[in-house]
Amino acid sequence: MADSKKIILLEDDKASARLLSAFLESKGYEVQESYEGRFAIELALREPPDLMIVDVLLPDMHGSEAVKKLTAIDRMHDLKVLFLTSLLSKSGDSGKVTRLKVAGKEYPALAKPFKPASLEEVISSILAGDN
Repeated sequence: MADSKKIILLEDDKASARLLSAFLESKGYEVQESYEGRFAIELALREPPDLMIVDVLLPDMHGSEAVKKLTAIDRMHDLKVLFLTSLLSKSGDSGKVTRLKVAGKEYPALAKPFKPASLEEVISSILAGDN
């Protein structure tokens, strides 16, 4: 699909990444998976995505650090990002959209676990520029 939106999915849990990728692809998105921040950075620099979905806790760096490194580069400054994290669900906010601040900019964050419909709604909002 030539006009499909490109998403980089940065998720260290491979089973979760595969499920999310399958869901996103079924909605018409082109998805590239990365299980570590450094590889996601390389992917994004090679071919900038329309959206980057980033897990917060990763084996090689914090997800916010990967976003900070990317957005420090001029051509990546306006990168659209959605954080996914189980850290928020510990406070009873499972599936709720909140905001995470990285390098002075706020990004939407979705608490795990979440409903696929919620994820789809948030992604559509971000890509439409509403977030």
